[in-house]
Amino acid sequence: MGKSIFNITSLIALAYIIIISIYLFWHRVGFSPDQFFAVALLITLLLGRMKQFIRDWSIPVVLFLSYDYLRGLTPKLNMEANIFPMINFDRLVFGEIPTNTLQTLLFSKGTLSWIDYLATIFYMSHFVVPLVIAFAFWFKKKKYFEEYALALILISYAAFITYVLFPAVPPWMASEKDVIPQVHKIMDQTFLALPQRIDLPSVYRFFGANLVAAVPSLHAAYPWLTLLFLVRKFKAVGWLFLPYVLGVWFSIVYLGEHYVFDIIIGVLYAIVVYLLIFKIAKERGVIATSQNTKI
Repeated sequence: MGKSIFNITSLIALAYIIIISIYLFWHRVGFSPDQFFAVALLITLLLGRMKQFIRDWSIPVVLFLSYDYLRGLTPKLNMEANIFPMINFDRLVFGEIPTNTLQTLLFSKGTLSWIDYLATIFYMSHFVVPLVIAFAFWFKKKKYFEEYALALILISYAAFITYVLFPAVPPWMASEKDVIPQVHKIMDQTFLALPQRIDLPSVYRFFGANLVAAVPSLHAAYPWLTLLFLVRKFKAVGWLFLPYVLGVWFSIVYLGEHYVFDIIIGVLYAIVVYLLIFKIAKERGVIATSQNTKI
């Protein structure tokens, strides 16, 4: 009885966060880590787990915010952005730029379709979905939360180092430089069609944007990393997350935010980080087992 009540309250908490995320998107607002922390703090207060939440989440949230602050400094650290490696790879593999191909097939200039809205939703879910999954892991088992949060942080900072060493121009920017055929800024048009933007308190307004943080694509890396963790925990059921992963990958290419090259590098980063975390977790388990045996 107690376990079923716990599961119900967990589902209610997650559903509440998802509803808030949808509302924020409808008003052109992304769900940043600090905003998520504030909402989740209220939920855990009502559930009587606020102290534990603050203790477990404070460091990961601060590290995420620190990463985003550092990412905004990247253009000042390296002014030479790479343009052609990603273009050459995509043309070599596909014969042309996939973004141009998809927009030619699916986008109608001056008219927004359901694909445009759905792609924008997938793109904007970048921070929402990983945080919701982390919140669910935290409710279920602290060990899963710690491993998943550590993996997200490691992959983020690994990406930051890459952005400094290899800043990369996304397709829409390459189009503006007349390097590739025209890429429509579909997401900008989609936002203009939504209700008026609302302003919510967030430290993100003090962070600078990094427009050349394309390789690796964290929009590709986060979902794939999440899938690996879900499959590890839920086995075959975890693969139900795969359509979301593919949806994000399709969206970031269709919207002109990333090349396929960026996705592949992001996936490789995710795999390496996952294997590292899995190795650490396995070694910790062996150490814990040996200690228990001695006792």
